[in-house]
Amino acid sequence: MKNPAVSRVCSSGVLMVWGVVLLYFQFSGRIASYLHPTFHIYTAISGVILVLLAIALLLSFPEKNDIDPCDESCSDHSAGPFGGGFLALVILVVPVLTATKLSQSEFGLTTVLNRGIIGDISNLPGYSPGFTSVYEPGLPRLDGSITEGTMMDPSLYLRRNADGQILAEAVDLLYAAADDDMRRDFENQEVEIIGQFLTPRTGNPDGDRFQLVRLFVMCCAADARPVAISVQAPPDTDFPEMTWIRIRGQATFPLEGGRRIPLVRAVSVDETEPPRETFVY
Repeated sequence: MKNPAVSRVCSSGVLMVWGVVLLYFQFSGRIASYLHPTFHIYTAISGVILVLLAIALLLSFPEKNDIDPCDESCSDHSAGPFGGGFLALVILVVPVLTATKLSQSEFGLTTVLNRGIIGDISNLPGYSPGFTSVYEPGLPRLDGSITEGTMMDPSLYLRRNADGQILAEAVDLLYAAADDDMRRDFENQEVEIIGQFLTPRTGNPDGDRFQLVRLFVMCCAADARPVAISVQAPPDTDFPEMTWIRIRGQATFPLEGGRRIPLVRAVSVDETEPPRETFVY
């Protein structure tokens, strides 16, 4: 026999669990490992709405059609003790709770390798040549002529640490390798950069290089692509794969294989804690 009260409680429970899970990911910071920051606020709003709907459903008064006209003499008991709303509750709640508990907040080595490591910015989806230029184009005058363009002040877009080193990302140096104006800001400059350690699969003729990897995201974890730069360090520099490390050294852009590549000549390489946002955007 169907029980409207049980069905209402189960439906409310599903909404409540999903809402609480969304709010948990938002306020625990785990959402940063799954979604672009632009969408974080919508996750929080969705969680609040689901929780409010769950409360409203639970407190709603029964209507006439909530009363089951079938009494115990009815012969249709196909739903059984685990059917109806309870079964829906299990199907919709258990998987999401299991995924919340077991899912990791960062990609492992196998996933990174399977997605393909990008070492040339032209292979990054959405890249457009010239888009990264730090040159400000001229503006139109009233008479239709164009003012002369100027170079942007590097202090407007380059952050530095307390020691004066540029705080860079792997994707910044990949862009700089393809853009003459941007490369001038980084070339032979001291930089500090954080990423994950990866043993190089190619491009290590002298055995003194490794790769520094970060996950680049356009929207969410589903479209994350690993981007990597080469780091030159003493041959005994070694960490477990995908260990988070902090590098301080000199940014260079040598010509290799007919193209410029970003190469950091490391002065120091130290293990570090993962950043709050493990993706770069």
